[in-house]
Amino acid sequence: MSGEAASFSLEELAPYLPERGTVTVFSAVWCGYCRRLKAVLTRSSIVFREVLVEEDPAAERLAITLNGGEDWLIPTVIFSDASTAINPGLREVMARLAQIEDTR
Repeated sequence: MSGEAASFSLEELAPYLPERGTVTVFSAVWCGYCRRLKAVLTRSSIVFREVLVEEDPAAERLAITLNGGEDWLIPTVIFSDASTAINPGLREVMARLAQIEDTR
């Protein structure tokens, strides 16, 4: 699943926007899906910033908003163009990064 940053302000998203070519990953230490995604990103040399939603109340609120306002699902990935992906696979992350790079 993926979405655009339209349902919240860019001011809310700004602290979490990554540099072009990198991603921000909202995660939790107990999350197996998060561990798997971070491992494949690392093996693929994709630079990411991890934000632990349980330790960052603003990130937790944003994750809830990104996931339709009911609960937060992780991993949630934020790209430099403010688009997002919920529990993406490596191919989806790589494709989105390539697409952003192509818009330069």
